[in-house]
Amino acid sequence: MKQMDVERTKSVSFWCSIRVAVAFVGFLGMIAHYSQKISVGIALVCMVNHSAIATPQNSLSKTLAPTNLNCPVLSNAAKIEGPYPWSKNVQGIVLGGYFWGYLITEVPGGYLAGRYGARFIFGGAMIIASLFSVVIPWGASIHWGIVWFLRLIVGLAHGVIWPSMAVIMSHWAPPNERGKLVGFMNAGAQIGNVITLSIGGLMCSWDFAGGWPLIYYSTGVLGLVWGIFWIIFYADSPRDQRCISNSEKEYILHETQQQLSNHSKNEFQAPWKAILTSPACWALFAVHTCNNWGTYTFLTSIPKYMAEVLKFDIKSNGFLSSLPYIMFWFNINLSGAIADMLIRKEKLTRTRTRQVFNVLGNLFPAIFVIGLAFMTCETKYVAVTLLTIGVTFTGCCYGGGFMLTANDIAPAYAGIIFGISNTFATLPGIISPYVVGALTERDPNNWRYVFFICAAIYIIGMIVFLFIGSGDVQPWALKDADKSTIPEAVPLAEPVPAAPSKTLDEP
Repeated sequence: MKQMDVERTKSVSFWCSIRVAVAFVGFLGMIAHYSQKISVGIALVCMVNHSAIATPQNSLSKTLAPTNLNCPVLSNAAKIEGPYPWSKNVQGIVLGGYFWGYLITEVPGGYLAGRYGARFIFGGAMIIASLFSVVIPWGASIHWGIVWFLRLIVGLAHGVIWPSMAVIMSHWAPPNERGKLVGFMNAGAQIGNVITLSIGGLMCSWDFAGGWPLIYYSTGVLGLVWGIFWIIFYADSPRDQRCISNSEKEYILHETQQQLSNHSKNEFQAPWKAILTSPACWALFAVHTCNNWGTYTFLTSIPKYMAEVLKFDIKSNGFLSSLPYIMFWFNINLSGAIADMLIRKEKLTRTRTRQVFNVLGNLFPAIFVIGLAFMTCETKYVAVTLLTIGVTFTGCCYGGGFMLTANDIAPAYAGIIFGISNTFATLPGIISPYVVGALTERDPNNWRYVFFICAAIYIIGMIVFLFIGSGDVQPWALKDADKSTIPEAVPLAEPVPAAPSKTLDEP
């Protein structure tokens, strides 16, 4: 049987395939998703009139370190002052509005995508989010509360996207190609960060249409076009894809249906008690939440850190804020390929592979974040180097670590499990901007405490997954009672001896 699987795999092209096309279009969708998600982070730097924000000068002068006083001050020509005198607390509230909406729709999004498919869920979410994104400049002209509400709606729409991605890959990614396909599609998020941060910084300096509103207009139009294309292109199952070859269709269905355990949309019922009492699930929830604390702290606050502490002008700020995500994108794809190779060649079990990549994606960022705590604008390029290396290693979690765990432990319920996980993991997106604003409102030197907190939380998530994390399909995730956990030492592409093989025509 193993020889037959090897021959089947070799006979089906990888690069010239519909499954790669699905991953590529999903990659573009993640670019659109994250360009909208991060847009407010870079736009706020240009929207806020920093000179109009009252700051007690005597308090500030007492708390600033001598090295910061020696840093060069940007010329007025290099500064861009926006029209809105929003305090740091208000900015934190605006940044957090998105994540309140994001939090609400994670689990419902996973259930709906699993039951009805990701075609209209993902595409419709992007269309809705795009329409509300383009009116944010209008809302800002009225009151910051309108911006908060519009971002809340965008977050509500975006909340279904990551669970939808898990469902998409459950149906389209053969287990032995999961790292490459999932890693590549997820990497679109980082390209979205790169494009928005770098081009957004330039847009802020333009006179056309006020400069910063272009960030919202461009990301809104991009998402709208993509959402329409996705609905036209995507099919929820290889069976329904018009352009796929018979050999590729049979290959994908054969490799995915065993782990999907013959669940159909009509009888889709999640084993909620088993999910909520599973150590493997809680390990995923913990490492995902802890890792996201660092991810969201950087995602929402890097532009502010670059401007306030490292004293970069807005054009340099945009490019340098995007630099860590260029390397992040590269490492996601590299680590995904390496993880697949280690499992396929039986160098490491699935569980051990996930543990190793989670260690790399949490321990090294923690170390480099601690280094950031001691940087000032006099060592700004060292700080950018440390930040880039730390964020780069986070990509190990996305390519070979916890981002694949929901599909590993329960493919049939991957959308729901990832929805629950991302619900917990969205809390840092709400809390972190408040923490950063509260700590740095009076004293910019308190950025070091922001970084110390990040490092400690990274380590907690890593330890939890090391002790109770798993990469095995769990018994409760299989429909038939006589099926047991798939031994992790068996390659993902190999059929499990204990489970009878199913025909492609079986419902």
